[in-house]
Amino acid sequence: MEKVIISPIVVDKLKSLILVLFEKEYFGYMETALIYVDNIYDFILSIPSQKKKRTKKSKFGTWYCSYKANRKTTYFITFDYERDVYLIKNITNNHSPDYPSFIKGIK
Repeated sequence: MEKVIISPIVVDKLKSLILVLFEKEYFGYMETALIYVDNIYDFILSIPSQKKKRTKKSKFGTWYCSYKANRKTTYFITFDYERDVYLIKNITNNHSPDYPSFIKGIK
């Protein structure tokens, strides 16, 4: 049975995301921000069945999966995989300035 372990860094980023989404008024209700982040968690837990791609730089993980949250935002979840265990090491999105360098190898 495959197992997904989410690093504390990713958990912290997702907790912070809830507050950012609400405080910057991307969502008018805290509950809506919670649902948005819960959907990301659900995707992360489904990574064993998702299409995986190799990262260009393994600093944040050797593999990644893409999660399209809406038409403007795609999340990139990076991880390492060994012996049926997925260690989720980082999460970023297409709005982040660092994502191209480790996902696509662009500086």
